[in-house]
Amino acid sequence: MARVDADLAGRMSRWHCWSRRRVINAVDAAVRRCDPDAIRERERQEDRRRLEVTARGDGTAKIDGIVALDAAVAFDARLTELANGVCRADPRTRAQRRTDALKAMAEARRLACLCGATDCPNRSADTAPATRIAINVIAGAHTVLGGGSQPGYIEGYGVIDAEQIRVLAQNATLRLLAEPVVSQAQALRYQPTAAVQRWVRLRDLTCRFPGCDRPAAGCDVDHTIAFNHADPRNGGLTVPWNLKCVCRQHHRDKTFNEGWRDEQLPDGTVVWTSPSGEIYRTTPGGVDLFPDMASAPACQPPTPLARNRSGERTGRIARIRSRNRTLRPINEAHRQLQQARRREIGYRKGRNHMRKMLFILKGRPSTSPYCTWINDPPEPEELPPDWRPPPQHPQPDDPPF
Repeated sequence: MARVDADLAGRMSRWHCWSRRRVINAVDAAVRRCDPDAIRERERQEDRRRLEVTARGDGTAKIDGIVALDAAVAFDARLTELANGVCRADPRTRAQRRTDALKAMAEARRLACLCGATDCPNRSADTAPATRIAINVIAGAHTVLGGGSQPGYIEGYGVIDAEQIRVLAQNATLRLLAEPVVSQAQALRYQPTAAVQRWVRLRDLTCRFPGCDRPAAGCDVDHTIAFNHADPRNGGLTVPWNLKCVCRQHHRDKTFNEGWRDEQLPDGTVVWTSPSGEIYRTTPGGVDLFPDMASAPACQPPTPLARNRSGERTGRIARIRSRNRTLRPINEAHRQLQQARRREIGYRKGRNHMRKMLFILKGRPSTSPYCTWINDPPEPEELPPDWRPPPQHPQPDDPPF
Protein backbone atom coordinates (compact mmCIF):
# COMPACT_ATOMS: atom_id res chain seq x y z
CA MET A 1 0.00 0.00 0.00
CA ALA A 2 2.84 2.40 0.78
CA ARG A 3 4.49 1.78 -2.61
CA VAL A 4 1.20 2.23 -4.45
CA ASP A 5 0.45 5.40 -2.52
CA ALA A 6 3.89 6.88 -3.23
CA ASP A 7 3.66 6.00 -6.93
CA LEU A 8 0.19 7.54 -7.34
CA ALA A 9 1.04 10.64 -5.31
CA GLY A 10 4.03 11.39 -7.53
CA ARG A 11 1.97 11.03 -10.71
CA MET A 12 -1.38 12.55 -9.73
CA SER A 13 0.22 15.65 -8.26
CA ARG A 14 1.05 16.68 -11.82
CA TRP A 15 -2.53 16.26 -13.03
CA HIS A 16 -4.53 19.44 -13.32
CA CYS A 17 -7.84 17.60 -13.66
CA TRP A 18 -8.85 13.96 -13.86
CA SER A 19 -11.82 11.67 -14.44
CA ARG A 20 -13.01 8.53 -12.71
CA ARG A 21 -11.70 6.27 -15.52
CA ARG A 22 -8.32 8.03 -15.40
CA VAL A 23 -7.94 7.32 -11.68
CA ILE A 24 -9.06 3.68 -12.12
CA ASN A 25 -6.47 3.10 -14.86
CA ALA A 26 -3.68 4.65 -12.78
CA VAL A 27 -4.55 2.62 -9.67
CA ASP A 28 -4.88 -0.66 -11.60
CA ALA A 29 -1.54 -0.13 -13.34
CA ALA A 30 0.20 0.72 -10.05
CA VAL A 31 -1.23 -2.34 -8.29
CA ARG A 32 -0.11 -4.68 -11.07
CA ARG A 33 3.39 -3.23 -11.01
CA CYS A 34 3.75 -3.43 -7.22
CA ASP A 35 1.77 -6.58 -6.35
CA PRO A 36 2.60 -9.84 -8.21
CA ASP A 37 -0.18 -11.59 -6.26
CA ALA A 38 -2.71 -9.67 -8.35
CA ILE A 39 -2.00 -12.09 -11.22
CA ARG A 40 -2.84 -15.10 -9.08
CA GLU A 41 -6.04 -13.37 -7.97
CA ARG A 42 -7.01 -12.84 -11.60
CA GLU A 43 -6.38 -16.52 -12.36
CA ARG A 44 -8.63 -17.53 -9.48
CA GLN A 45 -11.37 -15.26 -10.80
CA GLU A 46 -11.15 -16.85 -14.26
CA ASP A 47 -11.82 -20.25 -12.70
CA ARG A 48 -15.26 -18.90 -11.65
CA ARG A 49 -16.47 -18.52 -15.24
CA ARG A 50 -20.19 -19.15 -15.58
CA LEU A 51 -23.27 -18.04 -17.55
CA GLU A 52 -26.86 -18.31 -16.33
CA VAL A 53 -30.21 -17.49 -17.93
CA THR A 54 -33.03 -17.04 -15.40
CA ALA A 55 -36.70 -16.48 -16.27
CA ARG A 56 -38.23 -13.52 -14.42
CA GLY A 57 -41.89 -14.58 -14.83
CA ASP A 58 -42.99 -11.44 -16.70
CA GLY A 59 -42.09 -12.51 -20.20
CA THR A 60 -38.42 -11.55 -19.84
CA ALA A 61 -35.28 -13.30 -18.65
CA LYS A 62 -32.09 -12.20 -16.92
CA ILE A 63 -28.65 -13.14 -18.25
CA ASP A 64 -25.89 -13.11 -15.67
CA GLY A 65 -22.39 -14.49 -15.85
CA ILE A 66 -18.64 -14.14 -15.57
CA VAL A 67 -16.55 -14.61 -18.73
CA ALA A 68 -12.98 -14.00 -19.79
CA LEU A 69 -12.16 -10.42 -20.68
CA ASP A 70 -11.34 -11.14 -24.33
CA ALA A 71 -14.65 -12.97 -24.76
CA ALA A 72 -16.51 -10.06 -23.15
CA VAL A 73 -14.85 -7.53 -25.44
CA ALA A 74 -15.67 -9.56 -28.56
CA PHE A 75 -19.27 -10.11 -27.37
CA ASP A 76 -19.78 -6.41 -26.65
CA ALA A 77 -18.26 -5.34 -29.98
CA ARG A 78 -20.47 -7.79 -31.91
CA LEU A 79 -23.64 -6.53 -30.16
CA THR A 80 -22.68 -2.94 -30.96
CA GLU A 81 -22.01 -3.80 -34.61
CA LEU A 82 -25.43 -5.45 -35.02
CA ALA A 83 -27.23 -2.65 -33.12
CA ASN A 84 -25.65 -0.01 -35.36
CA GLY A 85 -26.61 -1.86 -38.55
CA VAL A 86 -30.11 -0.34 -38.72
CA CYS A 87 -31.03 3.05 -40.17
CA ARG A 88 -31.57 6.25 -38.21
CA ALA A 89 -35.37 5.98 -38.42
CA ASP A 90 -35.47 2.83 -36.26
CA PRO A 91 -37.75 3.67 -33.28
CA ARG A 92 -35.83 1.61 -30.70
CA THR A 93 -33.32 3.03 -28.26
CA ARG A 94 -29.69 1.94 -28.37
CA ALA A 95 -30.19 -0.28 -25.31
CA GLN A 96 -33.22 -1.95 -26.91
CA ARG A 97 -31.35 -2.54 -30.17
CA ARG A 98 -28.46 -4.16 -28.30
CA THR A 99 -30.91 -6.43 -26.49
CA ASP A 100 -32.63 -7.45 -29.73
CA ALA A 101 -29.21 -8.00 -31.33
CA LEU A 102 -28.58 -10.81 -28.82
CA LYS A 103 -31.23 -12.98 -30.47
CA ALA A 104 -30.01 -12.00 -33.95
CA MET A 105 -26.47 -13.01 -32.99
CA ALA A 106 -27.69 -16.35 -31.64
CA GLU A 107 -29.51 -17.01 -34.93
CA ALA A 108 -26.50 -15.89 -37.03
CA ARG A 109 -28.45 -13.16 -38.84
CA ARG A 110 -28.60 -9.39 -39.10
CA LEU A 111 -30.75 -7.22 -36.85
CA ALA A 112 -33.87 -6.29 -38.81
CA CYS A 113 -34.71 -2.58 -38.95
CA LEU A 114 -38.15 -1.52 -37.68
CA CYS A 115 -38.37 1.82 -39.48
CA GLY A 116 -41.21 0.54 -41.68
CA ALA A 117 -39.82 1.97 -44.93
CA THR A 118 -40.16 -0.33 -47.91
CA ASP A 119 -36.88 0.85 -49.43
CA CYS A 120 -34.81 0.35 -46.26
CA PRO A 121 -31.83 -1.92 -47.08
CA ASN A 122 -31.79 -3.30 -43.51
CA ARG A 123 -35.46 -4.25 -43.19
CA SER A 124 -34.80 -7.96 -43.78
CA ALA A 125 -33.10 -10.19 -41.21
CA ASP A 126 -30.99 -12.26 -43.58
CA THR A 127 -27.93 -14.25 -42.62
CA ALA A 128 -25.15 -12.06 -41.33
CA PRO A 129 -21.81 -12.30 -43.13
CA ALA A 130 -18.83 -13.59 -41.23
CA THR A 131 -16.96 -10.68 -39.67
CA ARG A 132 -13.84 -10.31 -37.59
CA ILE A 133 -14.01 -8.43 -34.31
CA ALA A 134 -11.00 -6.18 -33.75
CA ILE A 135 -9.83 -5.75 -30.15
CA ASN A 136 -7.13 -3.15 -29.63
CA VAL A 137 -4.69 -4.15 -26.88
CA ILE A 138 -1.78 -1.84 -26.05
CA ALA A 139 1.35 -3.21 -24.40
CA GLY A 140 5.09 -2.74 -24.39
CA ALA A 141 7.27 -4.83 -26.68
CA HIS A 142 9.18 -6.28 -23.72
CA THR A 143 5.90 -7.42 -22.18
CA VAL A 144 4.61 -9.04 -25.37
CA LEU A 145 7.81 -10.67 -26.63
CA GLY A 146 9.76 -11.13 -23.42
CA GLY A 147 9.11 -11.64 -19.76
CA GLY A 148 8.31 -8.08 -18.78
CA SER A 149 5.79 -7.34 -16.04
CA GLN A 150 4.57 -4.00 -17.35
CA PRO A 151 0.74 -4.12 -17.56
CA GLY A 152 -1.19 -3.47 -20.76
CA TYR A 153 -4.50 -1.90 -21.67
CA ILE A 154 -7.59 -3.08 -23.56
CA GLU A 155 -9.21 -0.18 -25.34
CA GLY A 156 -12.48 0.78 -23.69
CA TYR A 157 -12.13 -1.64 -20.73
CA GLY A 158 -9.02 -1.00 -18.69
CA VAL A 159 -5.70 -2.32 -17.45
CA ILE A 160 -4.74 -6.01 -17.68
CA ASP A 161 -1.64 -7.77 -16.38
CA ALA A 162 1.37 -8.88 -18.40
CA GLU A 163 0.57 -12.61 -18.35
CA GLN A 164 -2.85 -12.01 -19.85
CA ILE A 165 -1.25 -9.80 -22.49
CA ARG A 166 0.99 -12.66 -23.62
CA VAL A 167 -1.99 -15.06 -23.79
CA LEU A 168 -3.92 -12.65 -26.02
CA ALA A 169 -0.86 -12.01 -28.20
CA GLN A 170 -0.44 -15.68 -29.16
CA ASN A 171 -3.18 -15.58 -31.84
CA ALA A 172 -3.25 -11.84 -32.46
CA THR A 173 -1.91 -9.66 -35.24
CA LEU A 174 0.93 -7.58 -33.81
CA ARG A 175 1.38 -4.05 -35.01
CA LEU A 176 4.09 -1.61 -33.95
CA LEU A 177 2.39 1.44 -32.47
CA ALA A 178 4.46 4.52 -33.23
CA GLU A 179 3.61 8.10 -33.97
CA PRO A 180 2.93 8.06 -37.73
CA VAL A 181 4.80 10.23 -40.19
CA VAL A 182 2.34 12.53 -41.99
CA SER A 183 3.14 13.77 -45.47
CA GLN A 184 2.41 17.33 -46.54
CA ALA A 185 -0.54 16.24 -48.68
CA GLN A 186 -2.05 14.23 -45.80
CA ALA A 187 -1.62 17.14 -43.38
CA LEU A 188 -3.70 19.35 -45.70
CA ARG A 189 -6.62 16.89 -45.82
CA TYR A 190 -9.51 17.21 -43.36
CA GLN A 191 -9.91 13.46 -42.79
CA PRO A 192 -6.91 11.97 -40.93
CA THR A 193 -5.38 8.74 -42.14
CA ALA A 194 -6.20 5.44 -40.44
CA ALA A 195 -2.74 5.37 -38.85
CA VAL A 196 -3.17 8.87 -37.42
CA GLN A 197 -6.64 8.07 -36.05
CA ARG A 198 -5.35 4.87 -34.46
CA TRP A 199 -2.44 6.69 -32.83
CA VAL A 200 -4.59 9.55 -31.51
CA ARG A 201 -7.26 7.22 -30.06
CA LEU A 202 -4.74 4.91 -28.38
CA ARG A 203 -2.73 7.88 -27.12
CA ASP A 204 -5.75 9.59 -25.54
CA LEU A 205 -7.80 6.49 -24.48
CA THR A 206 -10.69 8.74 -23.33
CA CYS A 207 -12.30 12.06 -24.18
CA ARG A 208 -9.87 14.91 -23.50
CA PHE A 209 -12.45 17.32 -22.07
CA PRO A 210 -11.85 17.98 -18.34
CA GLY A 211 -13.50 15.30 -16.21
CA CYS A 212 -14.93 13.24 -19.10
CA ASP A 213 -14.07 9.53 -19.31
CA ARG A 214 -15.98 8.39 -22.42
CA PRO A 215 -13.85 5.85 -24.36
CA ALA A 216 -11.88 7.28 -27.26
CA ALA A 217 -13.28 4.62 -29.60
CA GLY A 218 -16.62 6.45 -29.61
CA CYS A 219 -15.20 9.99 -29.72
CA ASP A 220 -14.66 12.43 -32.57
CA VAL A 221 -11.11 13.22 -33.68
CA ASP A 222 -11.11 17.00 -33.33
CA HIS A 223 -8.77 19.63 -34.77
CA THR A 224 -7.55 21.87 -31.94
CA ILE A 225 -6.74 24.63 -34.42
CA ALA A 226 -9.76 24.56 -36.74
CA PHE A 227 -9.24 23.16 -40.22
CA ASN A 228 -9.74 25.74 -42.96
CA HIS A 229 -11.80 24.05 -45.68
CA ALA A 230 -11.47 27.01 -48.06
CA ASP A 231 -7.68 27.31 -47.69
CA PRO A 232 -6.14 24.36 -45.77
CA ARG A 233 -2.71 26.00 -45.67
CA ASN A 234 -4.05 28.82 -43.48
CA GLY A 235 -5.79 26.54 -40.97
CA GLY A 236 -4.95 23.78 -38.54
CA LEU A 237 -3.08 20.78 -39.95
CA THR A 238 -4.29 17.19 -39.73
CA VAL A 239 -1.34 15.97 -37.65
CA PRO A 240 -1.20 14.16 -34.27
CA TRP A 241 -0.08 17.24 -32.33
CA ASN A 242 -3.17 19.13 -33.57
CA LEU A 243 -5.67 16.27 -33.07
CA LYS A 244 -7.36 14.96 -29.95
CA CYS A 245 -10.33 12.79 -29.01
CA VAL A 246 -13.45 14.67 -27.87
CA CYS A 247 -16.87 13.05 -27.37
CA ARG A 248 -19.77 14.37 -29.43
CA GLN A 249 -21.33 16.28 -26.50
CA HIS A 250 -18.17 18.19 -25.60
CA HIS A 251 -17.23 18.61 -29.27
CA ARG A 252 -20.50 20.51 -29.75
CA ASP A 253 -19.93 22.49 -26.56
CA LYS A 254 -16.53 23.58 -27.80
CA THR A 255 -17.82 24.43 -31.29
CA PHE A 256 -21.11 26.17 -30.48
CA ASN A 257 -20.71 27.38 -26.88
CA GLU A 258 -18.80 30.64 -27.02
CA GLY A 259 -16.13 31.03 -24.35
CA TRP A 260 -14.45 27.61 -24.33
CA ARG A 261 -10.94 27.75 -25.80
CA ASP A 262 -8.36 24.98 -26.14
CA GLU A 263 -4.64 24.85 -26.89
CA GLN A 264 -2.69 21.67 -27.60
CA LEU A 265 0.99 21.40 -26.63
CA PRO A 266 3.54 19.22 -28.49
CA ASP A 267 3.44 16.50 -25.79
CA GLY A 268 -0.32 16.06 -26.24
CA THR A 269 -1.37 18.15 -23.24
CA VAL A 270 -4.54 20.15 -23.92
CA VAL A 271 -5.00 23.43 -22.05
CA TRP A 272 -8.71 24.29 -21.71
CA THR A 273 -9.93 27.76 -20.77
CA SER A 274 -13.53 27.93 -19.55
CA PRO A 275 -15.91 30.86 -20.24
CA SER A 276 -15.22 32.11 -16.68
CA GLY A 277 -11.45 32.14 -17.28
CA GLU A 278 -10.58 28.96 -15.34
CA ILE A 279 -7.72 26.90 -16.83
CA TYR A 280 -7.72 23.08 -16.93
CA ARG A 281 -4.99 20.83 -18.34
CA THR A 282 -5.61 17.28 -19.52
CA THR A 283 -2.80 14.90 -20.47
CA PRO A 284 -3.20 11.82 -22.70
CA GLY A 285 -4.33 8.73 -20.80
CA GLY A 286 -1.99 6.50 -22.79
CA VAL A 287 1.06 8.48 -21.70
CA ASP A 288 0.21 7.71 -18.04
CA LEU A 289 0.44 3.97 -18.75
CA PHE A 290 3.12 4.07 -21.47
CA PRO A 291 5.45 7.05 -21.03
CA ASP A 292 7.19 6.27 -24.34
CA MET A 293 4.09 7.51 -26.19
CA ALA A 294 4.89 11.10 -25.19
CA SER A 295 6.49 12.95 -28.09
CA ALA A 296 7.91 15.71 -25.87
CA PRO A 297 8.79 16.17 -22.19
CA ALA A 298 5.78 16.11 -19.90
CA CYS A 299 4.16 19.43 -19.20
CA GLN A 300 5.08 20.87 -15.83
CA PRO A 301 2.31 21.88 -13.42
CA PRO A 302 1.21 25.48 -13.92
CA THR A 303 2.71 28.11 -11.67
CA PRO A 304 -0.03 29.79 -9.63
CA LEU A 305 -0.33 33.45 -10.45
CA ALA A 306 -0.99 36.23 -7.99
CA ARG A 307 -4.65 37.13 -7.98
CA ASN A 308 -5.42 40.42 -9.74
CA ARG A 309 -8.78 41.50 -8.36
CA SER A 310 -8.89 44.66 -10.47
CA GLY A 311 -8.27 42.65 -13.65
CA GLU A 312 -10.87 40.07 -12.63
CA ARG A 313 -13.44 42.82 -12.06
CA THR A 314 -12.64 44.43 -15.41
CA GLY A 315 -12.95 41.11 -17.21
CA ARG A 316 -16.18 40.28 -15.40
CA ILE A 317 -17.72 43.63 -16.36
CA ALA A 318 -16.60 43.18 -19.97
CA ARG A 319 -18.22 39.72 -20.12
CA ILE A 320 -21.47 41.03 -18.62
CA ARG A 321 -21.59 43.92 -21.08
CA SER A 322 -20.91 41.60 -23.99
CA ARG A 323 -23.71 39.30 -22.87
CA ASN A 324 -26.06 42.27 -22.46
CA ARG A 325 -25.30 43.51 -25.97
CA THR A 326 -26.18 40.07 -27.30
CA LEU A 327 -29.35 39.65 -25.23
CA ARG A 328 -30.71 43.22 -25.56
CA PRO A 329 -32.20 42.85 -29.08
CA ILE A 330 -33.45 39.34 -28.24
CA ASN A 331 -35.21 40.59 -25.10
CA GLU A 332 -36.66 43.59 -26.99
CA ALA A 333 -38.11 41.33 -29.68
CA HIS A 334 -39.57 39.07 -26.96
CA ARG A 335 -41.20 42.04 -25.20
CA GLN A 336 -42.72 43.30 -28.45
CA LEU A 337 -44.11 39.84 -29.20
CA GLN A 338 -45.67 39.55 -25.75
CA GLN A 339 -47.25 43.00 -26.10
CA ALA A 340 -48.68 42.06 -29.51
CA ARG A 341 -50.09 38.83 -28.05
CA ARG A 342 -51.74 40.71 -25.18
CA ARG A 343 -53.26 43.26 -27.60
CA GLU A 344 -54.61 40.50 -29.86
CA ILE A 345 -56.18 38.67 -26.90
CA GLY A 346 -57.74 41.97 -25.72
CA TYR A 347 -59.20 42.64 -29.18
CA ARG A 348 -60.66 39.13 -29.35
CA LYS A 349 -62.20 39.41 -25.89
CA GLY A 350 -63.77 42.77 -26.83
CA ARG A 351 -65.27 41.45 -30.05
CA ASN A 352 -66.61 38.35 -28.29
CA HIS A 353 -68.20 40.58 -25.63
CA MET A 354 -69.94 42.64 -28.32
CA ARG A 355 -71.26 39.45 -29.94
CA LYS A 356 -72.69 38.29 -26.60
CA MET A 357 -74.37 41.66 -26.00
CA LEU A 358 -75.90 41.60 -29.49
CA PHE A 359 -77.45 38.20 -28.78
CA ILE A 360 -78.72 39.36 -25.35
CA LEU A 361 -80.22 42.67 -26.60
CA LYS A 362 -81.54 41.70 -30.05
CA GLY A 363 -81.49 37.92 -30.16
CA ARG A 364 -80.71 37.96 -33.88
CA PRO A 365 -77.75 38.77 -36.17
CA SER A 366 -76.95 42.37 -36.97
CA THR A 367 -78.05 43.81 -40.31
CA SER A 368 -75.69 46.79 -40.17
CA PRO A 369 -73.31 47.03 -43.15
CA TYR A 370 -70.65 48.73 -41.01
CA CYS A 371 -69.91 45.94 -38.51
CA THR A 372 -70.28 42.68 -40.39
CA TRP A 373 -67.68 40.87 -38.26
CA ILE A 374 -70.08 40.87 -35.30
CA ASN A 375 -72.04 38.05 -36.96
CA ASP A 376 -68.94 35.81 -37.14
CA PRO A 377 -68.53 32.91 -34.67
CA PRO A 378 -66.75 33.66 -31.33
CA GLU A 379 -62.97 33.78 -31.61
CA PRO A 380 -60.68 31.68 -29.36
CA GLU A 381 -59.25 33.79 -26.53
CA GLU A 382 -56.01 31.79 -26.29
CA LEU A 383 -53.25 32.06 -28.89
CA PRO A 384 -51.16 29.11 -30.13
CA PRO A 385 -47.48 29.16 -29.09
CA ASP A 386 -46.33 29.87 -32.67
CA TRP A 387 -48.66 32.86 -33.19
CA ARG A 388 -46.99 35.91 -34.65
CA PRO A 389 -48.54 39.32 -35.40
CA PRO A 390 -49.41 39.99 -39.06
CA PRO A 391 -46.80 41.99 -40.97
CA GLN A 392 -47.18 45.75 -40.86
CA HIS A 393 -47.27 47.41 -44.28
CA PRO A 394 -45.34 50.70 -44.37
CA GLN A 395 -47.42 53.84 -44.84
CA PRO A 396 -46.43 56.36 -47.55
CA ASP A 397 -44.64 59.45 -46.40
CA ASP A 398 -46.94 61.81 -48.41
CA PRO A 399 -50.75 61.86 -48.19
CA PRO A 400 -52.64 60.64 -51.29
CA PHE A 401 -53.78 64.14 -52.29
